[in-house]
Amino acid sequence: MKKNRMLAVLLTVLFLVPFFRAAAEEPAAFTVDDTLVLRGMDRSWKQGYMPGISKGKWVMVLPVRAAEKCESLRAELILADEGVTPFKRQSMAVSGVKEEPGVWTVRFSLALLAEPKNADYPCVIRLKGKTADGQERTADLPYTVQIRGCKENLEKTQLRVEGVEADLSVGEEGIIRVTLANPCAAADYENLEMKVTDAAGHILPRSAEVLAAGNLGIGESLTVEYPVTVTEKASVAPHMLKLEMNWTALGKEVTQTWNHTVSIRQEIRLEQGGLKMAKSVTAGDSLAVTLPLMNMGKADVVNVLATVSMPGISERQSVLVGTIQPGETKQAQLVLSPAKDVSGDFSGTLTVECTDHDGNPGAFSLPLALTVLEPVPERTADSAAASGNRAEQPAALTWGLGGGCGLFLAAFLLQGILLRRRIHHMEEEKL
Repeated sequence: MKKNRMLAVLLTVLFLVPFFRAAAEEPAAFTVDDTLVLRGMDRSWKQGYMPGISKGKWVMVLPVRAAEKCESLRAELILADEGVTPFKRQSMAVSGVKEEPGVWTVRFSLALLAEPKNADYPCVIRLKGKTADGQERTADLPYTVQIRGCKENLEKTQLRVEGVEADLSVGEEGIIRVTLANPCAAADYENLEMKVTDAAGHILPRSAEVLAAGNLGIGESLTVEYPVTVTEKASVAPHMLKLEMNWTALGKEVTQTWNHTVSIRQEIRLEQGGLKMAKSVTAGDSLAVTLPLMNMGKADVVNVLATVSMPGISERQSVLVGTIQPGETKQAQLVLSPAKDVSGDFSGTLTVECTDHDGNPGAFSLPLALTVLEPVPERTADSAAASGNRAEQPAALTWGLGGGCGLFLAAFLLQGILLRRRIHHMEEEKL
């Protein structure tokens, strides 16, 4: 946030640089006329008039223009923190001197502490005047006294890093957010610039390498968003970033650097290779369910857990697959065992859950369908005997047929033998 200021005057060694701006939604009763050159001024405020230090006193001439006719004018310099001041203990109020109708001179001549230090001192100059009819008019002018050119600073000008957040993924645009605070009680920081570099070259600025971040007043904080692009070749691992801030404080350039580790993540790319599972099973038997899981990303997928839920058969059954490295395939294997008294069509899901090393979750589900067949009825003693009788009857018939065929064949062979002998006997008689 920027302080309200009316004028900005650069100040060289041992001079103060005031900043004014009339607070103003309504017409101000008193304003600073930056075009006038009054007694004690070498030039107008607009031309670069600078308050000076003379004999250990701070001297400032302020041309004031009144919006209406006033009989008197009094000015008081009120410090934002009386404990942080360049001035000795003294009255900080002075009376204005009328120069011409509507124009007053306010002249501050305030004693400084011995050996003042470089610092900024926010304050308000309060102007009070009375009109001819006794009405009081008031105006407050925000003001900052800036001491420059001394041997030492009142305090060390350093930023305080209150937090660094990074939203970075491989091959995508991201943001690095840095929250900074100005811990100083008497130093404004101006023209802040941020630069972020990655030694590995995997995190690159999206636009300008140096980002303008604005100003940071005393005790204020701000969050700077630095847009970056993460390359496709970025490793999914912690990256050390160098953060560099440059700004102006107490009239000098200041640089501060620090290192911060950020993580680059990649979208979990756990893919399944097709469910392996029979469509049916007999009640009382077991059925294997197998699902190949492939890690197609660049980072480990950890805590991989496969769970089957099939109401009526298994409410919840899980198996821990564990860690799957990039390019690796592992099998999620489960077993379904429907009870003997269960039959029919059933449906359910196979859910796979996992995380990356940063704890970011991933999950997907597949539908399951299974038909459970009724088991074959068991054989009783009566049915076994009946089956035996039925088996014996074909066996007797078979043996009977086989014996008849054997007798017929033997008779046929015997008749052939007798016939050949008779033929042989007749041949002998003819001879």
